[in-house]
Amino acid sequence: MAKSAENLQFRRYLAAHHQRVEVFQIVATQVQKQIDCTKCANCCRYSVVSVRAAEIARIAAYLSLDEAAVVEHFTSPDAESPRARTLLSNKKGCVFLKDNLCSIYPARPEACRNFPHVAPGTHSLGGRLESQCRWAPLCPILYNTLEEYKHLVGFRMGHPDS
Repeated sequence: MAKSAENLQFRRYLAAHHQRVEVFQIVATQVQKQIDCTKCANCCRYSVVSVRAAEIARIAAYLSLDEAAVVEHFTSPDAESPRARTLLSNKKGCVFLKDNLCSIYPARPEACRNFPHVAPGTHSLGGRLESQCRWAPLCPILYNTLEEYKHLVGFRMGHPDS
């Protein structure tokens, strides 16, 4: 709980101090090289992944199914946008997660390809530093990157400027 409060204060610090995302992305790239995502797969367990028609088509081709079958068996209506679709999940996570590996890895949706949204030069909503703080408890890459980044930008919990 203390780390959650610290990350909340850090999000506020970031909003007030407008740090450059490029430094964060460089640190994340270094951290990402040291972490094996297949040991964790929390992103596959807890993410809600929206899929576009082109992504459904790519998944269908990979699975040798027609698009209607993929929509019917592997997606559900997006609660926030009824015309959109999200990948199905169960208690173990994404329907395509098998033994901590993505069973459709070559055809995975863009959101999955880009997670944790830290590639240098990218500027997506998921890549905003405030968003990264929310994912830190679930993603070792983001957790370790944020901890290093806090030191680099001079953030200190409880400090008046923090």
